[in-house]
Amino acid sequence: MNTQVEHEQQIPLLNLKSVVKQVKTGSDELTILQGLDLQIKHGESIAIVGASGSGKSTLLGIMAGLDQASSGEVCLNGHALHALDEDQRAAVRADGVGFVFQNFQLLPALTALENVRLPLEITQKHSLKECQALAQQWLEKVGLGHRLKHYPTQLSGGEQQRVAIARAFACQPSVLFADEPTGNLDRNTGKHIIDLLFEFNQQNKTSLVLVTHDEHLAQRCQRSIHIDDGAIVKDNDHIEATAGAYV
Repeated sequence: MNTQVEHEQQIPLLNLKSVVKQVKTGSDELTILQGLDLQIKHGESIAIVGASGSGKSTLLGIMAGLDQASSGEVCLNGHALHALDEDQRAAVRADGVGFVFQNFQLLPALTALENVRLPLEITQKHSLKECQALAQQWLEKVGLGHRLKHYPTQLSGGEQQRVAIARAFACQPSVLFADEPTGNLDRNTGKHIIDLLFEFNQQNKTSLVLVTHDEHLAQRCQRSIHIDDGAIVKDNDHIEATAGAYV
Protein backbone atom coordinates (compact mmCIF):
# COMPACT_ATOMS: atom_id res chain seq x y z
CA MET A 1 0.00 0.00 0.00
CA ASN A 2 1.47 3.36 -0.97
CA THR A 3 1.88 6.24 1.47
CA GLN A 4 -1.01 8.27 0.05
CA VAL A 5 -3.46 5.36 0.34
CA GLU A 6 -2.25 4.64 3.87
CA HIS A 7 -2.84 8.28 4.80
CA GLU A 8 -6.34 8.22 3.29
CA GLN A 9 -7.19 5.05 5.21
CA GLN A 10 -6.10 6.67 8.47
CA ILE A 11 -8.59 9.51 7.99
CA PRO A 12 -12.03 8.43 9.27
CA LEU A 13 -14.51 7.64 6.53
CA LEU A 14 -17.13 9.48 8.56
CA ASN A 15 -16.53 12.07 11.27
CA LEU A 16 -19.31 13.72 13.26
CA LYS A 17 -18.61 16.53 15.73
CA SER A 18 -21.24 17.99 18.08
CA VAL A 19 -24.11 17.11 15.75
CA VAL A 20 -27.47 18.49 16.84
CA LYS A 21 -30.79 18.01 15.04
CA GLN A 22 -33.82 20.06 16.02
CA VAL A 23 -37.22 20.33 14.34
CA LYS A 24 -40.08 22.72 14.94
CA THR A 25 -43.36 21.22 16.13
CA GLY A 26 -45.85 24.07 16.16
CA SER A 27 -44.49 26.68 18.56
CA ASP A 28 -42.09 24.21 20.18
CA GLU A 29 -38.71 22.92 19.10
CA LEU A 30 -37.95 19.21 19.44
CA THR A 31 -34.34 18.09 19.84
CA ILE A 32 -33.83 14.75 18.07
CA LEU A 33 -30.02 14.50 18.28
CA GLN A 34 -28.10 16.01 21.20
CA GLY A 35 -24.55 16.94 20.24
CA LEU A 36 -23.27 13.60 18.90
CA ASP A 37 -19.60 12.83 18.29
CA LEU A 38 -18.84 9.75 16.19
CA GLN A 39 -16.12 8.39 13.91
CA ILE A 40 -16.39 5.45 11.50
CA LYS A 41 -13.36 3.82 9.86
CA HIS A 42 -12.91 2.67 6.29
CA GLY A 43 -14.23 -0.89 5.85
CA GLU A 44 -15.85 -0.97 9.29
CA SER A 45 -19.24 -2.58 9.93
CA ILE A 46 -21.27 -0.71 12.52
CA ALA A 47 -24.80 -1.03 13.87
CA ILE A 48 -26.84 1.94 15.07
CA VAL A 49 -29.18 0.47 17.69
CA GLY A 50 -32.06 2.03 19.58
CA ALA A 51 -35.75 1.97 20.27
CA SER A 52 -38.27 3.54 17.92
CA GLY A 53 -38.01 7.33 18.19
CA SER A 54 -34.50 7.27 19.64
CA GLY A 55 -33.05 9.20 16.68
CA LYS A 56 -31.18 6.42 14.91
CA SER A 57 -32.80 6.88 11.47
CA THR A 58 -32.35 10.66 11.72
CA LEU A 59 -28.68 10.06 12.50
CA LEU A 60 -28.35 7.76 9.47
CA GLY A 61 -29.91 10.37 7.19
CA ILE A 62 -27.49 13.04 8.40
CA MET A 63 -24.46 10.75 8.06
CA ALA A 64 -25.49 9.89 4.50
CA GLY A 65 -26.14 13.48 3.49
CA LEU A 66 -29.86 12.90 2.98
CA ASP A 67 -30.63 15.36 5.78
CA GLN A 68 -28.78 18.27 7.38
CA ALA A 69 -27.88 18.75 11.03
CA SER A 70 -29.11 21.90 12.77
CA SER A 71 -25.54 22.45 14.00
CA GLY A 72 -22.25 20.59 14.18
CA GLU A 73 -19.93 19.10 11.57
CA VAL A 74 -20.38 16.06 9.34
CA CYS A 75 -17.48 14.95 7.14
CA LEU A 76 -17.97 12.01 4.78
CA ASN A 77 -15.10 10.77 2.64
CA GLY A 78 -13.32 14.08 3.14
CA HIS A 79 -16.39 16.13 2.19
CA ALA A 80 -17.77 18.63 4.72
CA LEU A 81 -21.47 17.82 4.24
CA HIS A 82 -22.52 20.55 6.66
CA ALA A 83 -21.01 23.16 4.31
CA LEU A 84 -22.62 21.85 1.11
CA ASP A 85 -25.97 22.58 -0.53
CA GLU A 86 -28.34 19.80 -1.62
CA ASP A 87 -26.93 19.52 -5.15
CA GLN A 88 -23.39 19.23 -3.80
CA ARG A 89 -24.44 16.61 -1.23
CA ALA A 90 -26.20 14.66 -4.00
CA ALA A 91 -22.94 14.64 -5.97
CA VAL A 92 -21.11 13.23 -2.92
CA ARG A 93 -23.76 10.52 -2.53
CA ALA A 94 -23.57 9.60 -6.21
CA ASP A 95 -19.80 9.26 -6.02
CA GLY A 96 -19.45 6.78 -3.17
CA VAL A 97 -22.58 6.14 -1.12
CA GLY A 98 -24.98 3.20 -1.38
CA PHE A 99 -28.38 2.75 0.26
CA VAL A 100 -30.61 -0.15 1.22
CA PHE A 101 -33.98 0.78 2.72
CA GLN A 102 -36.64 -1.16 4.60
CA ASN A 103 -39.17 -0.49 1.83
CA PHE A 104 -36.73 -1.37 -1.00
CA GLN A 105 -37.29 1.92 -2.91
CA LEU A 106 -37.21 0.30 -6.33
CA LEU A 107 -38.69 2.18 -9.29
CA PRO A 108 -41.89 0.26 -10.18
CA ALA A 109 -41.80 1.13 -13.89
CA LEU A 110 -38.31 -0.36 -14.32
CA THR A 111 -37.27 -4.00 -14.48
CA ALA A 112 -34.79 -5.45 -11.99
CA LEU A 113 -32.01 -4.98 -14.54
CA GLU A 114 -33.03 -1.39 -15.26
CA ASN A 115 -33.24 -0.56 -11.53
CA VAL A 116 -29.64 -1.68 -11.05
CA ARG A 117 -28.41 -0.15 -14.30
CA LEU A 118 -29.85 3.34 -13.74
CA PRO A 119 -27.45 4.56 -10.99
CA LEU A 120 -24.53 3.20 -13.00
CA GLU A 121 -25.65 5.31 -15.95
CA ILE A 122 -26.03 8.38 -13.75
CA THR A 123 -22.39 8.22 -12.68
CA GLN A 124 -21.33 8.44 -16.34
CA LYS A 125 -18.27 6.34 -15.54
CA HIS A 126 -19.21 3.51 -17.89
CA SER A 127 -20.57 3.07 -21.38
CA LEU A 128 -24.18 1.93 -21.71
CA LYS A 129 -22.93 -1.53 -22.67
CA GLU A 130 -20.73 -1.68 -19.56
CA CYS A 131 -23.63 -0.52 -17.37
CA GLN A 132 -25.80 -3.30 -18.76
CA ALA A 133 -23.08 -5.91 -18.14
CA LEU A 134 -22.33 -4.71 -14.60
CA ALA A 135 -26.01 -4.62 -13.66
CA GLN A 136 -26.50 -8.17 -14.91
CA GLN A 137 -23.34 -9.30 -13.13
CA TRP A 138 -24.53 -7.94 -9.78
CA LEU A 139 -28.00 -9.42 -10.15
CA GLU A 140 -26.37 -12.78 -10.83
CA LYS A 141 -24.27 -12.32 -7.66
CA VAL A 142 -27.44 -11.97 -5.58
CA GLY A 143 -29.02 -14.99 -7.28
CA LEU A 144 -31.40 -13.13 -9.59
CA GLY A 145 -29.86 -13.82 -12.98
CA HIS A 146 -33.15 -15.45 -13.97
CA ARG A 147 -35.27 -12.42 -12.94
CA LEU A 148 -33.59 -9.66 -14.96
CA LYS A 149 -36.72 -8.62 -16.86
CA HIS A 150 -39.15 -8.86 -13.94
CA TYR A 151 -40.73 -5.73 -12.47
CA PRO A 152 -40.77 -5.09 -8.69
CA THR A 153 -44.44 -6.12 -8.43
CA GLN A 154 -43.48 -9.50 -9.92
CA LEU A 155 -40.81 -10.09 -7.24
CA SER A 156 -41.14 -11.22 -3.63
CA GLY A 157 -40.00 -8.94 -0.81
CA GLY A 158 -36.75 -10.84 -0.46
CA GLU A 159 -36.10 -10.64 -4.19
CA GLN A 160 -36.81 -6.89 -4.21
CA GLN A 161 -34.33 -6.39 -1.39
CA ARG A 162 -31.72 -8.41 -3.29
CA VAL A 163 -32.25 -6.11 -6.28
CA ALA A 164 -31.72 -3.17 -3.92
CA ILE A 165 -28.47 -4.72 -2.66
CA ALA A 166 -27.26 -5.30 -6.22
CA ARG A 167 -28.12 -1.69 -7.06
CA ALA A 168 -26.29 -0.42 -3.98
CA PHE A 169 -23.07 -2.36 -4.54
CA ALA A 170 -22.92 -2.07 -8.35
CA CYS A 171 -21.53 1.47 -8.10
CA GLN A 172 -18.77 0.24 -5.75
CA PRO A 173 -19.58 2.62 -2.88
CA SER A 174 -17.08 3.33 -0.14
CA VAL A 175 -19.94 3.15 2.38
CA LEU A 176 -23.36 1.52 2.38
CA PHE A 177 -26.13 2.76 4.67
CA ALA A 178 -28.93 0.31 5.44
CA ASP A 179 -32.05 1.38 7.37
CA GLU A 180 -33.81 -1.65 8.89
CA PRO A 181 -33.00 -3.70 5.75
CA THR A 182 -34.85 -6.79 7.03
CA GLY A 183 -37.80 -4.96 8.60
CA ASN A 184 -40.35 -6.14 6.02
CA LEU A 185 -38.99 -9.67 5.58
CA ASP A 186 -39.55 -12.97 7.35
CA ARG A 187 -36.67 -14.20 9.51
CA ASN A 188 -35.19 -16.73 7.07
CA THR A 189 -35.30 -14.28 4.16
CA GLY A 190 -33.90 -11.56 6.42
CA LYS A 191 -30.97 -13.77 7.39
CA HIS A 192 -30.15 -14.35 3.73
CA ILE A 193 -30.25 -10.60 3.02
CA ILE A 194 -27.93 -9.89 5.96
CA ASP A 195 -25.55 -12.64 4.84
CA LEU A 196 -25.32 -10.92 1.44
CA LEU A 197 -24.66 -7.52 3.00
CA PHE A 198 -21.81 -8.81 5.15
CA GLU A 199 -20.38 -10.92 2.35
CA PHE A 200 -20.13 -7.91 0.04
CA ASN A 201 -18.94 -5.70 2.92
CA GLN A 202 -15.98 -8.04 3.41
CA GLN A 203 -15.28 -8.72 -0.27
CA ASN A 204 -15.40 -5.08 -1.35
CA LYS A 205 -14.04 -3.46 1.84
CA THR A 206 -17.15 -1.29 1.87
CA SER A 207 -18.02 0.34 5.17
CA LEU A 208 -21.42 -0.90 6.33
CA VAL A 209 -23.66 1.21 8.59
CA LEU A 210 -26.85 -0.55 9.69
CA VAL A 211 -29.77 0.96 11.56
CA THR A 212 -31.54 -1.79 13.46
CA HIS A 213 -33.45 -2.61 16.62
CA ASP A 214 -32.25 -6.22 16.38
CA GLU A 215 -29.50 -6.95 18.93
CA HIS A 216 -28.63 -10.26 17.20
CA LEU A 217 -27.90 -8.38 13.99
CA ALA A 218 -25.92 -5.74 15.89
CA GLN A 219 -23.67 -8.48 17.28
CA ARG A 220 -22.62 -9.40 13.73
CA CYS A 221 -21.13 -5.95 13.24
CA GLN A 222 -17.65 -5.07 14.40
CA ARG A 223 -19.15 -2.31 16.49
CA SER A 224 -22.53 -1.17 17.78
CA ILE A 225 -23.63 2.33 18.77
CA HIS A 226 -26.62 2.50 21.11
CA ILE A 227 -28.78 5.62 20.81
CA ASP A 228 -31.29 6.72 23.43
CA ASP A 229 -33.21 10.00 23.33
CA GLY A 230 -30.86 11.39 20.70
CA ALA A 231 -27.63 10.65 22.58
CA ILE A 232 -25.01 7.91 22.32
CA VAL A 233 -25.27 5.89 25.52
CA LYS A 234 -23.02 2.97 24.56
CA ASP A 235 -20.28 2.30 21.99
CA ASN A 236 -19.26 -1.37 21.89
CA ASP A 237 -16.58 -3.15 19.87
CA HIS A 238 -17.35 -6.76 18.97
CA ILE A 239 -13.94 -8.37 18.69
CA GLU A 240 -15.35 -11.72 17.63
CA ALA A 241 -18.10 -10.61 15.26
CA THR A 242 -18.95 -13.71 13.23
CA ALA A 243 -21.12 -14.63 10.29
CA GLY A 244 -23.08 -17.03 12.48
CA ALA A 245 -24.14 -14.50 15.09
CA TYR A 246 -27.46 -13.68 13.40
CA VAL A 247 -29.62 -16.66 14.35
